[in-house]
Amino acid sequence: MRNHQEKKAEDLHYLKASDMHPADTYFHFSFANYYDPKNMNYGVLRVLNDDNVKPHNGFDTHPHSEMEIFSYVVDGKLTHRDSAGNHEVLSRGDAQCISAGTGVTHSELNEQDDWCRFLQIWIIPESRGLPVRYDLHRFSPEDRENKLLRIISSAANRDGASLYVCQDINVYVSELTDSGARVSYVLSENCQAYIYCFEGGVDIEGRPSLAERDSLRVRGHASLEFSLAADKAHFIIIEMPLEASA
Repeated sequence: MRNHQEKKAEDLHYLKASDMHPADTYFHFSFANYYDPKNMNYGVLRVLNDDNVKPHNGFDTHPHSEMEIFSYVVDGKLTHRDSAGNHEVLSRGDAQCISAGTGVTHSELNEQDDWCRFLQIWIIPESRGLPVRYDLHRFSPEDRENKLLRIISSAANRDGASLYVCQDINVYVSELTDSGARVSYVLSENCQAYIYCFEGGVDIEGRPSLAERDSLRVRGHASLEFSLAADKAHFIIIEMPLEASA
């Protein structure tokens, strides 16, 4: 039985940067003024926005609560500030996690002369009223090149992951640069995964190839092997518990 569903880049909701919106954004799920009741989430994955932020612009201070939020920088430099006193500048390959819990305000700004692209991802937390928490990790290119790098886990199952959120998920990234590289990933029977190729193109043995900004949903047991379908491939896998229905 087929246990995967592909979504092409052209099927994502797209909003161009303007005076009213600071970024070229591809929305994977309903968000802000984009609302589709049939596209609200995938399991505990509530938001995946691919934002390319204009120079000297960004998302000014705004509130969040009762959500686990993480960001992964694709290109440029992203400046984070929040009401807990954190102030960080993230570069390509860096990731940050926020437990918004009882409530936090933050800004995510591009204060540079070049554009800044990052993935903004929201996860529904395992419980409400969690304490506010911020963490980041600066990954090197070597950490992810031609291998699968686990960047985020649950709090209960860290097992070497540099970052965690308060939900039963695992997040992996890989950047393939070698034409002979093969990266393997096994999805358990009781899990589902959201795979997003955000740079280049990737072949997945036995599944559809993903061009830039294509995504793939996989449910239940799967053994996947990834290889180059273009001159490079940079992708993310978000693994979570299997939904009863999807």
